[in-house]
Amino acid sequence: MNVASALATPASRHVVAITGGRLVPSRRFRIKAIVPHVRELGIQLDELCPRVSSYPPKQSAYRPAWFAAALAERLTYVRKTRNYDAVILQRELISTLATVESRLSQPRIFDVDDAIFLYRNGKAARRIAAGCALVVCGNAYLADNFSRWNDTVAVIPTGVDTDRLRPRVRRDGDGDGDGGLTIGWIGTAGNFKYLEQIKPALARVLETHDAVKFRLVSSERPAFLRDLGGQFEFVRWRPGIEESEIPAFSVGIMPLEEDEWTRGKCAFKMLQYMAAGVPVVASDVGMNAELLRQADIGIGVHSTDDWADALDFLLSDAGSRRRLGENGRTLAVSGYSLTRIAAMWKQQLDRIL
Repeated sequence: MNVASALATPASRHVVAITGGRLVPSRRFRIKAIVPHVRELGIQLDELCPRVSSYPPKQSAYRPAWFAAALAERLTYVRKTRNYDAVILQRELISTLATVESRLSQPRIFDVDDAIFLYRNGKAARRIAAGCALVVCGNAYLADNFSRWNDTVAVIPTGVDTDRLRPRVRRDGDGDGDGGLTIGWIGTAGNFKYLEQIKPALARVLETHDAVKFRLVSSERPAFLRDLGGQFEFVRWRPGIEESEIPAFSVGIMPLEEDEWTRGKCAFKMLQYMAAGVPVVASDVGMNAELLRQADIGIGVHSTDDWADALDFLLSDAGSRRRLGENGRTLAVSGYSLTRIAAMWKQQLDRIL
């Protein structure tokens, strides 16, 4: 069934998703964002959002009490999911462990957007995947791996809200020189390690383009960027800030290492930049590389010199920035909008129900 026929076929489904927590990115962008869009297709998508975190506290002394409380809460889901047509599990109910998943109502769908099979030899991920009617993966690399444990696997990327995240209206000549140009990055502190690896390239580019700013949007301020001086701007993250901050970037960056974990990432930063009409410079890895092959949206890089050269080129060429940004916006709308992602979910629900 294609997307057009999915949209044309009305259905009435009542589905519940068990997510990892209110601010967890996979919950915000893979579940909460699509709720109104799947409703238009006849799917009522509810959510069970745990009060006790799925992730253990840093202090090991608190972990036994945390685990007991988390497990007790998850046991209540057995009853709460009983009357739904399907149950979506976002990762394990308790991080890296298989607990009460097999007691939840069937059919179950395992929604995976990271290489969680790398944790604890993948025992929990394999066990949960094998007990589900369907495994939904955020990219092809994840799907290839999970197909070892379940015969029914589908790829549904993380969608981007192209209605709310839009290109900034730019005046003629805006950004033709260095004045007002910004290299931007948005993400969690857990990904700072990738930024730190390209700091030499950033420092080199900012020294050459002394009117350019590097703006970082996150929940924490990274200490390793202090010596960039006045060219470094920190913006504290809050829900919804993407809509105002990302369109103001002149170039968006997404550095990564090359390993199994990063090949499982779903390139959501790139998709956000693209939706906002911002050209990208990104490590040529995993789904980043896949997006770069789909359209002329930016520059894929490998080495420190590659990073410096790519950023220098785009900061110096307003026409290329504009062209790549427009291409990115077109690809985001046509391939990764929430409307399209909702239709893909409907196709998969029709497949198993």
